[in-house]
Amino acid sequence: MEQRIVGDGEPVSGPALLLPLLAAKLGRPRMRPGVDRERLCAALDAAVASPVTVVCAGAGWGKTMLVSAWAQSRETPVAWLSLDRHDNDPQVFWAYVVAALRESGVVPAGNPLAGMGAIPADDGERVRRLADGLSRLPSPAVLVVDDFHEIIDARVLADLADLLRHPPAGLRLVLISRSQPALPLHRLRAAGHVTEIGAAQLAFTGDETATLLGGYGLARSTGEVAELLARTEGWAVGLHLSAGFLSAGGDERSVADFAGDSRGVLEYMIQEVLSGRSRRQRRFLLQTSICERVCAGLADAITADHDGQRTLERLEHDNDFVARLGERPLWFRYHPLFREALGHNLLRETPATISELHRRAARWHAGNNSVLEALEHAIAARDWPYVGRVVTGQAGLLVLSAHRGQLVRILEQVPPEQLTTTPELMVCGAVLIFHAGDYDAIPARLSYAREQLRRRPESDTRRPAEVMMLTLQLAADRSAGDMPAIVEGCDDLLQLITEDAGTDAAVVARYRAIALNNRGLARLWLGDVGGASRDLWAAIGAARAAGLELVEINAAGHLALLQVWHGSVREAGRLAADARETAARRGWQNTVQAVAAHLAGALVHLERNELGAAEEAAADGALAYHTDPEIAQQIVLSGVQARLAVAAGDAAKARFLLEAARSDRGGRVRLPHLDDWLSEVEAEAGGPGGGDGFRTRVVRAGAALASRDLRLAEDLLATEPRGILPVVTEVEARVVGALVADARGQASRAAELLTAAVSLAEREGVRRPFVTYAGGRLGELLHRLRLSNSDVTAFLDQVDAGIRATGKAARSLGLSEREADVLRCLPTMMTAAEIGAELSISVNTVKAHMRAIYRKLGVARRGEAVVLARENGLI
Repeated sequence: MEQRIVGDGEPVSGPALLLPLLAAKLGRPRMRPGVDRERLCAALDAAVASPVTVVCAGAGWGKTMLVSAWAQSRETPVAWLSLDRHDNDPQVFWAYVVAALRESGVVPAGNPLAGMGAIPADDGERVRRLADGLSRLPSPAVLVVDDFHEIIDARVLADLADLLRHPPAGLRLVLISRSQPALPLHRLRAAGHVTEIGAAQLAFTGDETATLLGGYGLARSTGEVAELLARTEGWAVGLHLSAGFLSAGGDERSVADFAGDSRGVLEYMIQEVLSGRSRRQRRFLLQTSICERVCAGLADAITADHDGQRTLERLEHDNDFVARLGERPLWFRYHPLFREALGHNLLRETPATISELHRRAARWHAGNNSVLEALEHAIAARDWPYVGRVVTGQAGLLVLSAHRGQLVRILEQVPPEQLTTTPELMVCGAVLIFHAGDYDAIPARLSYAREQLRRRPESDTRRPAEVMMLTLQLAADRSAGDMPAIVEGCDDLLQLITEDAGTDAAVVARYRAIALNNRGLARLWLGDVGGASRDLWAAIGAARAAGLELVEINAAGHLALLQVWHGSVREAGRLAADARETAARRGWQNTVQAVAAHLAGALVHLERNELGAAEEAAADGALAYHTDPEIAQQIVLSGVQARLAVAAGDAAKARFLLEAARSDRGGRVRLPHLDDWLSEVEAEAGGPGGGDGFRTRVVRAGAALASRDLRLAEDLLATEPRGILPVVTEVEARVVGALVADARGQASRAAELLTAAVSLAEREGVRRPFVTYAGGRLGELLHRLRLSNSDVTAFLDQVDAGIRATGKAARSLGLSEREADVLRCLPTMMTAAEIGAELSISVNTVKAHMRAIYRKLGVARRGEAVVLARENGLI
């Protein structure tokens, strides 16, 4: 006997339906009091202004709970219909829709729906009559259809699509579904008529999570709440399960103990997610769960099948805890708890297959140059020989990159006894030794590996191991400061990769960039400036072509040092700034590869008299240096810090730093160029400054000028320099030469030299030499130059600003502004009367200022005041 659906009007004909079932279908689920999700209720209030609202997410995301709570809070009635798989029939489906609308009281008497009899079997007639009734509803009625994903019948979907082609003005449809509705909603989306709420919006926030835990009597710290939120990704059921898990365990359980293999999660995943999947899809999910992220190619490699793309897109469409990464459907990932649950089931059902699955994944990743992932899977498979082959063939170079820490953490998982079983694994052991900084132990380890490799017949695996061993030896030599060994080793490496025609071109390009960079910096420290310049420029180009940004940064930093010492300050500034900007953009500013760029930047700022910026760059260099100390960079850092100390007036500190830079060196250190540079810096600091380089002679000439020994100053400057002078040295030599010529009464010669110095300095942005020798006649000479050449006014204004800053330093030692002016005149040969005329004060005032200067500096004579003032950076 049939029981028909009964509404407010005539019976609606349809299949036999029991009244208790009707009540369940039309009744809004009653939810237990939970977390107040006001933000989402407000979103739903706004959403129902659109004809269609889709609340779509996988199982357990709280879709029904949310919409039910929202419906209960509304003053106007909400019609509710819950669906199941038995409703895939047009007459049944629409009978329930009409009954739900009647039950909610939104259908007034006289509306066609109120008196609607049997649902027409004819598709066109059915849609027409439904559209007519819906369009006549007095005010927009809200109809919630729960579990809409259960509807797969083409006729039902076609009916609804026809209705939504021109949405009835009287209906606001809210569809709750685990998967995207199979409806043509694209036109409505384009017109702004569809509002969508997905898992991202449904996910619990930190405050909501804390409130939920509080409902279970749990009080957790902010850190624990954040950890739980990360584990569950805000999944509602997962949070409830975690709260129950923690409550049951008392104080013995922590958030970290809750995982995908916890009983509640496992049962939920099996019953609500996996049970609805085909055997093929279930197998796919289990096998690919070994990966944190998966694409079609990787999935096909793991499963030995060919439908990875289709399966992944299907799973993502169904919202079964599978999400695409990015806009395009290329890479996907599983929800953390889902992946752990799958992994547990894989271990329980087919444990013998797990190693083979990881081997397949390792080989796919290696073939696609994602070597860290390849190593992780090889480790999981306990395929130790393959770990060694991946390191020597592809991954070993990462020890010289920002990924060094990741590589080391992976290799530390190899059992120590395995690290001596093959030559490739011996190289892995050498990588760990290198990371630990035990450079002296590396040669013996590599020698043993080479001996084992020689016993192996020539094969494809032999040459990569040889190349990697040589590269690792170079890295150890570089850390130890053995520059001749680096040059020789780089020559061998370049020859080795050139001879091996079978090596992958991309691999050859990477090794070539590394070899050129190492040889370039080694030649720089050995004093082969021309060879270093050629290699470093070539290394920049090779690194850029090979995609090795860290090598490019390192080469550019060393080339910037070369330029500031031997070439153009402007070019050095460009190279250093570009390298530092790239390092900062990539988050590599604290890597050892960026040290040279930071220190070059400090020297450039120093020559521009930008002392604050110079100190910041030097601090960046020190921070990056300490991440992976290297002897050459340590010496450059000490020299830069010493020059900054000189600029700050602390000559004693500068000499201390220089002494430290020369001590505590290993027996293999060969850095003659840096030793010469330290001598130049020592001369600046007022020390003996061994060596006879032209830069040192210029500094000594300045000191001789200050002590009025013009003959010595002339002799020092008269020595013909070898080669082309660096910009900084040339500017400083011309400034000192101009002052000497002026003191000799050679006005035209002084003007000629100073004009040339300013012209070159302006082009290069060099200001330090003018500030260093400020005072006395230099100010007058620059003033005359300003009057005769207005083009240099802006540059000389910058110089004046630097000189005034030096005056502030003098005042910090107790000197007044006028005393600082007098002090700057003392290195000249001017008498007290001439100084008074220069400064427009009386000779007695000058003498009074001189006595005050001597008292404050603790000296008795003019010469002693000059020397002490220079040591303290006051002149």
